[in-house]
Amino acid sequence: MVKKEKGTRFMDFQKLLTLHRRELHKIPELGRDLPKTKAYIKSVLDQLDCQVVEVMESGLYAYFDRGKDTTTAFRADMDALPVTEVNQADYTSLHEGRMHACGHDGHMAMVLTMVQYVDTQKELPANVLCIFQPAEETTGGAKEICETGVLETYHVDRIFGVHMWPFLEAGRICSKGGPMMPRSSEITIEVFGRTSHATAPENGIDALLIGCRYIEEIYALHQKRCKADPTPEERTIVQICKMESGTARNVISGYSALLGTMRAFSDEDFAGLVSILEETAHALSEKYDCRIEAFHSEGYPPVFNNRELYHQILPAVKEHLSYEEMELPAMISEDYSFYGLRVPSVFFFLGTGTGIALHSNNFDFDEQVLVQGLELYKTLLLHQ
Repeated sequence: MVKKEKGTRFMDFQKLLTLHRRELHKIPELGRDLPKTKAYIKSVLDQLDCQVVEVMESGLYAYFDRGKDTTTAFRADMDALPVTEVNQADYTSLHEGRMHACGHDGHMAMVLTMVQYVDTQKELPANVLCIFQPAEETTGGAKEICETGVLETYHVDRIFGVHMWPFLEAGRICSKGGPMMPRSSEITIEVFGRTSHATAPENGIDALLIGCRYIEEIYALHQKRCKADPTPEERTIVQICKMESGTARNVISGYSALLGTMRAFSDEDFAGLVSILEETAHALSEKYDCRIEAFHSEGYPPVFNNRELYHQILPAVKEHLSYEEMELPAMISEDYSFYGLRVPSVFFFLGTGTGIALHSNNFDFDEQVLVQGLELYKTLLLHQ
C-alpha cells in the first residue's frame, strides 16, 4: 500500500511512478482475471477523495468531481501477456509464465500517479475520470467499458491514452491527427482433405499441399489488388503466420489450419481482404475437391485521433514536452479505438528508446520516461 502524500510540493513523481511500475510489474495477470493488480490500484484509490467504481470483475474507475460540466478521461490498460520473463531485476515477474511485456505496467503507473496528482488539485478546468481497463490483450475490454455507459454518465467530452513505444527516443512523445493504427482481425483457415498413406497419394486429398497453395494464392491476389502507390491510410496487410498440418512423416495430411492476421484502415479495404480469403477458399475447394472454411474475427476498429481535438491540444503539448509528429501510421492495433467511437480521443506513443520490441520476453524500460507521460497527462488536463 502506498502512503498518501499531502500537496504537490511534497510529491516525488519519479519515486511514485517507479514504485507503481515495479510493484505492478511483479504481479502480471491475464485478461479479466486481475485480482492482485486490482487490489494494488484500489489500495491507492481508496486513500483519495474520489468516487471509486468497480467494473468487469477487475476494472476500476476513479472519478474526481470538480463541479464542471464536462469531464476529461484518461485510460490505462491492466493486463499482461503469457510470456516468460528473462530479465533479472529486483522487480522481475513473480508469476511464472506471465509478464508485462507490452508496457501496461507503465501505463497504469502513469495514470495512477496522475490520480494522486489530481487529488491535490481542487481547482481544475474539468472533472477527471481515470479508467483502469482489463483485457486489452485478449477480448477487447475497452468495448465492454464503453458499453457500460461510463463516458456518458460522467459527461466525458475527451479521452486520452498513452502506449510505450520502443522505437522512439526515450521520453519523446509522438502522435498524429486522423488514422494512427489500423483495424485488426484474426484469420483462421481450415482445410479439410482426406488422409491416405504416402505410398498411395491417389487415395488422399493433401491438405498440407492445399494449405501451401492457399497461402501463395492469397498473397498473390492481395498484391494484385493493392494500389500501385497507396497512401499510408490505404495500406493493408494479410499475413499467415502459423500453419498446423499432418500427423506422421508417411501419412498424407487430411487437415490443415492456417492462422494469421489482417489490417486495414477503412471498412471498404477490410471487406476487400475478406473477399480475398473467401474467393481463394472457394476456388481451391473446387480445384482440389476439398472443403475450405475461412473465418475472421471482427477485431478492433482503427485508432482514429480526432483531428479537431488533436490540433486543439497540439500547441500546449509542443510547448511543454519533447514532441514529434508521426509521419506514418503504426500497423499495430489497440482496443483503445473503441473509446474514439464514443467521444473525441487522441492516443500517443511514449518512447522508451530501447528498441526492444513489444511482447518480447526481455521487454523493459527506464522509469524516468514515465515522467514525460505524466507531464503529458497534466498538460492535456490543464490546457483545454
